[in-house]
Amino acid sequence: MNTEEFWAIIESSRRVVEPERADGNAQRQAEELWKLLSRLSPEEIVEFDAHLQDKMDAAYQWDLWGVAYLVAGGCSDDGFTDFRSWLISMGRRVFEDAVSNAESLIGVVDAPGVEDVFFEEFRYVPARAYESLTGRDFPLRTGAGPSAPAGEEWSEEELAHRFPAFWARNGRQ
Repeated sequence: MNTEEFWAIIESSRRVVEPERADGNAQRQAEELWKLLSRLSPEEIVEFDAHLQDKMDAAYQWDLWGVAYLVAGGCSDDGFTDFRSWLISMGRRVFEDAVSNAESLIGVVDAPGVEDVFFEEFRYVPARAYESLTGRDFPLRTGAGPSAPAGEEWSEEELAHRFPAFWARNGRQ
């Protein structure tokens, strides 16, 4: 599976998202992704998951963590993992724009149909589809991701300066 095929599956999973709904979109997207992956071979599901892990690693950045922190009013390590999962679920354009410029998410986090910016279940869908298809446990992932986020670490005191759009979004001066 190549990168184009990976993103095509993500985009196809988004077709069930209803912008006029305030809830349920994440669950519908996870179910749609499961259906799409269940049509693939076990090897292709593992390849899809490898691409997903690569994107999770690419989004392991201090700037994105800062945005997640401001959006949610705090963000733990586990929360940031779920944020990155959500970011990938939003599709290629949103993901690539955010990896290049975290503040590009200012128009995304409050968009119609976005119920939450944490989507833990999304990253588990490949394993669920694989296990349902094969009756076997999902293969253990090999290789470690980055040991620390990329970019310049921030402190709470720097958030207003580093992420002014998100700081203002929260009504802070």
